[in-house]
Amino acid sequence: MPRIDESASARPRGIPSAAWRIALAMLPLGAGLAVLPSLLPAAPDPSDSTTLMLRIAAGCALSALTLAVILWLVRHGQGLRMHDAGLTSPRAGWLLALWGALLWSVPAAATFGVLGLLGAPLTLTVPGPDLVRTVLLLLLAVLAVEAVPEEAVFRGYVTHALGTLTRGWRVILVQALLFTLFGALLRQSWDPVDLSLFLVMGLGFGWLRLVTGSIWMSVGFHAAFQTGAQLVLTHEGVAFAAGTGTAMLALGMVPFTVAAVVTSTLGIPRAVQEGSRTPHEQTGSTA
Repeated sequence: MPRIDESASARPRGIPSAAWRIALAMLPLGAGLAVLPSLLPAAPDPSDSTTLMLRIAAGCALSALTLAVILWLVRHGQGLRMHDAGLTSPRAGWLLALWGALLWSVPAAATFGVLGLLGAPLTLTVPGPDLVRTVLLLLLAVLAVEAVPEEAVFRGYVTHALGTLTRGWRVILVQALLFTLFGALLRQSWDPVDLSLFLVMGLGFGWLRLVTGSIWMSVGFHAAFQTGAQLVLTHEGVAFAAGTGTAMLALGMVPFTVAAVVTSTLGIPRAVQEGSRTPHEQTGSTA
C-alpha cells in the first residue's frame, strides 16, 4: 500500500516551516473562493449555460493559480517533483479519477433506486438533452472550482507537508481538520452538520490519497459527489420527493461508506493501478 512519506532531504525544518508552506498553499484557493461569489453573484437559474460557463472560466483561473503556487513550493522551494506531492499527471491519473467517480456514482444511483421503490423517487423536470448539457457543464464547473484545486491543496500539498512531520492516519486526520476549518471559515458557518460533512469528506478523500499515493481518485470521487449533490439540491433538472436529509443518505452516507469498505477490503483494481502508473514507475528508472 502506498504511504505518505518523504525523503529526509525534503523535510522542512520542523512545524513552523511546514505551517507557513501549508498557509501559502491554501492562500490562493481561500482568496479565490472568497472572491468568486462577488464576481459571480447568484443567478436566478443556476442551470443557465452562461452561468455555468462563467463558473468554469473562473474555476480554470483559480485552479491555474493554485497549481502554480504549489508548483513553486514543490519544485523551487524543495527541489522535488509534483509527483512527490501526489500530483501525478492527468494522463497517468485519469483511470484513478474514473474509478473514484464510479465508487460514488454506483452506490448513489442504487440508493436513489431503493428510495424510489420506497416512495421517494428522483424525477426529471427538464428534457433529457437539457439535463445532459447541465450535468456536463456542472461537472466541468465542479472540477475547475472545487475538486481539482481543493484536492491539489489538501490531499496534495498539505498532505505532503504533513507527511514530513508524521505518518499514516495522523496525516489524514490533521489535513481533514484543516479542511474542516477551511470550509467553516469560508462559509462563515459553524453549523455542526456542515462541520461533520467537511470532516467526513476530508477523512474519506485523505484515505483515498493514502491508498493510491495520488490525488486523482479523490478528485474523481469529489467531482462526482459535488456534481450529484448540487444537481439534486440546487438545480431544477431533477426533483427529489423527500427532504435534504434523506437525499444526503444517497448522496453522502452510503457512497462514502461503500468506498471505504471497497478500498479497505478489496483495494484498487489491478487494471486501474497499472494504468495509473507514471512512466517513471513503469520503467523503474531512478533518473
